[in-house]
Amino acid sequence: NKFAVVLNKVDLVSPKQKLLLVLSDVSAIAESCIRRLLKQRRSPSKTRLQSLVNDVLENYAAESGFDGIDEDDLEDFAAIVPDFLFTSAITKDDEGVDDVLNMLLDKATPSNEWIIDPETGTAMSPLEQIEEILREKIYRCLHREVPHSVQQQNRLLRLDEDKSATSKGAQGSGNILRIRQDLVVRTKSHQRLVMGSGGKTLERIRSTALKDLEEAFQCEVDLTLSVRVTKSDKEIPLDSESAGGITYTPN
Repeated sequence: NKFAVVLNKVDLVSPKQKLLLVLSDVSAIAESCIRRLLKQRRSPSKTRLQSLVNDVLENYAAESGFDGIDEDDLEDFAAIVPDFLFTSAITKDDEGVDDVLNMLLDKATPSNEWIIDPETGTAMSPLEQIEEILREKIYRCLHREVPHSVQQQNRLLRLDEDKSATSKGAQGSGNILRIRQDLVVRTKSHQRLVMGSGGKTLERIRSTALKDLEEAFQCEVDLTLSVRVTKSDKEIPLDSESAGGITYTPN
């Protein structure tokens, strides 16, 4: 069972008995779609989506139970039928919100046991960890094909002692991790999209990554990002040292 039907804004429905009618209709449509899915799996054929939709809407009311389900598909049919949840999601504490969150968590974590011990350290290098954190923010802040066209190249990775923090007795590691990375794109148009109006998109990538980097490395992080265009079709190496540049590694 990989999907569910969530009916929101139930606080606006009055009387509440109307919800049962909606639930009955939506449930019947869902079951009708599943019947056709299982039938198509047994006897594959080319069917236009619109024809399938029309067939469901015309016939769902006349179907019920295990009508038209092959005996070998009964178990699958029962397993695929979706859960139905009612919500009034105005705030996170409203009716049904916890049910939706718990359902998503349950489907995302089919096992209650952790595969890796929580005390196990990552096998990724510091540079690889930085790449992953920045890559996630690039995907979150950019859209369509643009994130896939952005390559990363590290220019500086150095751990410096923060003498000012040490002298003031500040809490923390007393270190500053300095990171300089280029985001490399192939076209000027992609460069403009990554930069954003007035550099706002690039700054959003930087600021959201900064928090995760400081949490990962448990120290202050000085992160600088630049966007440059290259006409080369060659893969851009993450470590600029392999491109003839200079890379500093943490002490």
